[in-house]
Amino acid sequence: MFILVACSDNNRDNSTNSDDIDEVNASTQLLEDKTTQIDKLEKQNEELQADLDNIQTDFNYKKEEADYYKQLIDDLIKGYSNAQLKDLAIKLWDYELEINGVTVPPNGIVEIHETAIEISLMERQPVYLVLPNKITMQGQINGNYPEHITMNSKPTETYFTDGTVVTGIHHKFVGVEEGSTISFTITEELKKRLGLETTQITINNR
Repeated sequence: MFILVACSDNNRDNSTNSDDIDEVNASTQLLEDKTTQIDKLEKQNEELQADLDNIQTDFNYKKEEADYYKQLIDDLIKGYSNAQLKDLAIKLWDYELEINGVTVPPNGIVEIHETAIEISLMERQPVYLVLPNKITMQGQINGNYPEHITMNSKPTETYFTDGTVVTGIHHKFVGVEEGSTISFTITEELKKRLGLETTQITINNR
């Protein structure tokens, strides 16, 4: 006796349909994810544009304010003599003389107790040019400011620092013995800029 069995493709069809559905679902999910990302990026772009507009507004305001004060200053100094302009420019430049970060006193005598001693002379230029550049530069100390200090003994190390508005020369002594003295001389012009009473600076290591 023979039994005939009919083969059906129903299982294959069901599998194909399931794959198609999964593919559609994946595509739909991908599209939703991309849409969400685009919406997020558009929102970020709007926020950045708003920030940029605010910055531009602030910039325009600051520029107008700066132009106003510049014109005001130009009007005020219009009648100044060259000597008055130079005196005004001098006040815009600041010079500092420090020993291990401490300002040298008016009498020029520094008492210290350290084995490492660093002498720093720094020049601070104006952050904002309230005067024409040509006039501002007249307020700088004559020549190069590092030349306004003369060491009486050779330092262990000499180096420079250079910032946006502050530069400096630093003379460093290491292994300084207790009871020893380090001295140096500054120019008369630098003495006046620093408001000191003497051009002779003495460091006593106690």
